[in-house]
Amino acid sequence: MLNITKRNMITMVIKKIPVGALFVLISIIAAVYPFIILLAIAIGLCIILADTLLKRITQFLFAIVAIAAIFGPYLSFPGMGGLFLFRIVLLLHFVLFLFEKKDWQFLKAIKVPLLAIGSWIGFSIVTLIWSQDLQLSLRAIYFQLESFYLIFLVVYYVRQMQDLKKLLYWIIPPFLLSIGVGCYEMFTGNHLWYSSLAGKGYPDYRPTGLLTNTNDFSSYLSIYFPLFIYLLFQKNMWWRWLIALSSMGILFFLVVASESRTGLLAFGIMLLLLIIKLFSKLISGILLFIGINLVSIFLLVMQLIGKQEFGYLVGKETSTDQRLLIYETGLNVAKESHFLGVGIGVVPNYIFQALYGTVNIPDDMQQTMSAHNFWLATLADVGILGLCCVLFFFIWLLVYACRQFVNEKGLLTGTSLSILIAFVAISIGSSSIFEMRVVWLGVGIALAIVHLNLRKKEEKI
Repeated sequence: MLNITKRNMITMVIKKIPVGALFVLISIIAAVYPFIILLAIAIGLCIILADTLLKRITQFLFAIVAIAAIFGPYLSFPGMGGLFLFRIVLLLHFVLFLFEKKDWQFLKAIKVPLLAIGSWIGFSIVTLIWSQDLQLSLRAIYFQLESFYLIFLVVYYVRQMQDLKKLLYWIIPPFLLSIGVGCYEMFTGNHLWYSSLAGKGYPDYRPTGLLTNTNDFSSYLSIYFPLFIYLLFQKNMWWRWLIALSSMGILFFLVVASESRTGLLAFGIMLLLLIIKLFSKLISGILLFIGINLVSIFLLVMQLIGKQEFGYLVGKETSTDQRLLIYETGLNVAKESHFLGVGIGVVPNYIFQALYGTVNIPDDMQQTMSAHNFWLATLADVGILGLCCVLFFFIWLLVYACRQFVNEKGLLTGTSLSILIAFVAISIGSSSIFEMRVVWLGVGIALAIVHLNLRKKEEKI
């Protein structure tokens, strides 16, 4: 009995050592950064709180994280756009989650893709050894960790269909608000203060919604519209069809007005997949035939009467040439590093140096320029090994989403595949997908849908 008591005491001491060491570390840091004391208070509360109460708090914080991810810097302290609610709550959730009793068994079916994206971050950390700009690299790693944790939170908390619907009820209202802001911008030429088009001194009718630039906004519309349609058709009523058709028309004009070619491609593919899932094969074929002809006639008429809104489809030769030059530069950077990478987040610096003086770059621009291609940027940043990890994650997800799309009935499987196709289309054109919380939240939802279907199969077996 005495030996058992001693063992229990030793075990308790061992468990308390990490907590004590953490408090010592915080006290040292607090001498330089006093605000870190808030973290110590949060940890103390975690130890005091019961596990059941802690789970309720973290679930509530997850809801805040999901909503705040869409609003971004618009939920920030005045004059502190970089410190907004999403980042504060995400950090708080992480601290509390460390002390929560976790159910890792629930993630068993998707541990392979999660390990793949974790390995991508691991390779990125290794590149710090030879990175030529640690500030850019550390910033990029932060965004990687932010994206990974956001994906993880979605798949961890979406445990059944009811959880998914609850999540959609949280994020669809901000989506509709963003559409309203986009319509306001398209008609007035005015923009919200965090838009890249604000403060130009003249009206710009390209919409950005609650996001920063036009490509980001078109990406957002293409990824979240399938989720809106899925939520809308929980009950099949005629007025819901009217809303769906009206919103589809509004979104089409917003995507066109954004002048994002990849966004328009993603939107078109997404609509195609939704139509296939919503209707029978015969009706889908008829609708697609009619739709293609109507769009072709519409574009032809707009071209003939001299409307400029659609000119960007064929009239952006200068932009296309610049993109090709950027891609060529990124590929050369990858080759010169022997496909080991030049350091995570450093490629924009190389591209800026290579293109400065050859393209129209403003003098006041930062000394970085995006590769406008997520895959090429990853190859040049972290090399072939890092690219293989992130490719494996998306290929795994895409394969399972395609299987479920073909074999399973219902709109939900079309939703997950639509999100992934939209991501692939956007990833070869958007300049800031690496930092887009809304995109990674969408990827997390797609993975959660695939995961739910996999678990449903396992339960049947």
